[in-house]
Amino acid sequence: MGDDEREFEDEVRRIARQLWPEAEHDGAAMVQGRERDGIFETEDCVHCVECTVSRQKDKAKTDRNKLEQLIRQIGPGHRTKHIQGWFITRDEPTADQRTEINKSQVRIIACSFDQLRSKLVDARSYLTLRGRYPFGSVRDPATGKAIHELDYVPLDITDDENRAWTVSKIAAALLAGDHIVLTGDYGAGKSATLREIYHSLACLFDNRKTLRFPIFINLRDHHGQSDPVEMLERHARKIGFPSPHSLVRAWRAGYTTLLLDGFDEIAAAGWAGLTKSLKDLRWHSMELLRTIERDTPPGSGLLVAGRAHFFNSEREMIGALGLIARVPRLQLSEFSVEQVAVFLERQGWNSTVPEWLPTRPLLIAYLARKQLLDPATIGHDGPSPAAGWHHLLDRIAERESEIEAGIDPATVRRLVETLASIARNTLDGIGPLSPDQIQDAFKKVCGYAPDDRGAVLLQRLPGLGGTSGEDGSRVFVDRDFVDAARAGDVFRYMQAPYGDTAIDASGWEVTMRPLGVQMTAYRCSEERVEAGRMNAALRKACSDGLFALGADILATVAASGVSFEGEPVYVKEVVVEGLVLEGSADLHGVEFQDSVFGRLEISADASERSIPMFRRCHFALVAGRTSERDLPDGRFADCDYEEFELDASTTRALLSLPLPVSCRVLLTVLKKIYVQKGAGRKEGALSRGLDANARAVVAEVLALLRREGFLVRTRQGTDTVWLPSKDPEKRRRALAMLAAPLSACDGLLDQAKELT
Repeated sequence: MGDDEREFEDEVRRIARQLWPEAEHDGAAMVQGRERDGIFETEDCVHCVECTVSRQKDKAKTDRNKLEQLIRQIGPGHRTKHIQGWFITRDEPTADQRTEINKSQVRIIACSFDQLRSKLVDARSYLTLRGRYPFGSVRDPATGKAIHELDYVPLDITDDENRAWTVSKIAAALLAGDHIVLTGDYGAGKSATLREIYHSLACLFDNRKTLRFPIFINLRDHHGQSDPVEMLERHARKIGFPSPHSLVRAWRAGYTTLLLDGFDEIAAAGWAGLTKSLKDLRWHSMELLRTIERDTPPGSGLLVAGRAHFFNSEREMIGALGLIARVPRLQLSEFSVEQVAVFLERQGWNSTVPEWLPTRPLLIAYLARKQLLDPATIGHDGPSPAAGWHHLLDRIAERESEIEAGIDPATVRRLVETLASIARNTLDGIGPLSPDQIQDAFKKVCGYAPDDRGAVLLQRLPGLGGTSGEDGSRVFVDRDFVDAARAGDVFRYMQAPYGDTAIDASGWEVTMRPLGVQMTAYRCSEERVEAGRMNAALRKACSDGLFALGADILATVAASGVSFEGEPVYVKEVVVEGLVLEGSADLHGVEFQDSVFGRLEISADASERSIPMFRRCHFALVAGRTSERDLPDGRFADCDYEEFELDASTTRALLSLPLPVSCRVLLTVLKKIYVQKGAGRKEGALSRGLDANARAVVAEVLALLRREGFLVRTRQGTDTVWLPSKDPEKRRRALAMLAAPLSACDGLLDQAKELT
């Protein structure tokens, strides 16, 4: 007997013991000196089994004779029991084999291994029904409906030693009996990746490459459960599988591979108000998974997935999930630039990927499906970073509210924005936030203390991750995310500066970055917040001593092209990361005192009458001016400066090169977009410093750069803004041309020459 046949017989006996649990200690037997594949005796019946991997007619005839002889031999000793013969084949019995078995004078059933196993569990019916039920959060980002046909773009998966894993490698490891943990940030594509693993395992099962079939469970459906049996039976009812108990039997028999999606989405029932330790809460919430880890039969694979920052440390995760230290721990990366391009191309979008675009599959999918990145709707005015992030925050909030925490999406977003504002009380503006601060924010926004499911929401709020401390503190892990979120409170204050905005800005240590300013300006434009209300908000914030808030409002006023009118206001002792001053906004009635600026950018057309007064301020970098003598007269008193960005002289140097005018203009545009920092450049700024001949070719140069994928055109209010491409190769080429403009051999310069 070969190994293949011996393994097959062992599997048949294993299923038989599960089908007839009263005979769990029965199996192969010797009867009158002849070996029988299996005899299983229950209270009412004796099952006699012969099994084969052969498809030959003669084998069926031989086994039929063996079964007939066996049944006659044991019959007299079991007169009160029914005796049933089984002829089991690995593949579907052939017509000749069935004919031979049907010639028997005693009761013998011919069936395939799949048919026998279906008496234990109908795996194929399960797979069919499971395919019609949502896979975790794999949903259409625009409609929220489950996606059953997913165009999957493989993501980078690595282990703790930075070794690459693929879906097929993970499937093979699971079939070998490995237990695996897969983590990734919100929207990183965990559910989509698990779905691909599921389909890979299901395909192997369908093709008879394995005897185990996959079970994919959305843990969000199992709040408060701690018993794997209850979990499997509820899962069966959720998908409409008619025999829940058979799913349990298959799992206990070792015929399944469990895929559990969303360990961060389950809650222990009845915890609310009983513990202050969020670490203890997480421990109790994971009781179900620890039990599954303990009770999963040896040799059966298990994969558990959840958010990377749900636990405070890897050590806590291993303990809470009941894992052993050597279990493979895999990390799912976000899209690379190339993967973003592939994904969008499959969505029918082939234009340049803007640099601001986040790389999380959830967010990319939302933009694509909402046609915010569709070339047919982009036309000349694509989505700005502010517009894109505004819609993304809405989508993220909608997704989180699906946890059934009883909180609507607007409230979820408000909660995230409130926490982003509280984080401004720390030096770097990202946290840490203590558990008490997080729960107090929930009470402040919702009006009541978090219940069980509200606590789950708090533990998995997007953008927040654990710290190295053991007190359960959280920090924001994405600076663009927190900057976009913190714009919410500033916008609401500007909407109603004398209303009940419930903003405590007295302890803010940091001001908004450029994205936050753009977000606030965008929302003010969308909601038609007029200039008078903006001015009132600035005046109110400064009169109340909320100077960080005042600096944010001023930056928003400047970005909106609004002038400040009335009595002077004073902004004192703030740290401003960046401020852009252009000639369109008259801000001479504002005075900064004793403040620190990371970057101050002054446009060429900003006059002495248009910019604020700066007194006793420190500037790390002043852009748009060559030296202190180049600053507007009378607007800087007792200030000091670390560095000036020699924008004017560098632009003049580029314009004096012995190159066609179109090439010189192209180089100045690349410099302003790729070298100077900031969130894009307004179209008008790209013509500053150019003479009439050079300005005449700016439009053609911009069209060329857009066509070749170097620039992305967007709208910010009524202004056209140009952004750099996200493609690192485009950035490399741009900087190479600027580094050696006369010797650079780049086809883009050749195309620019043709414009002239």
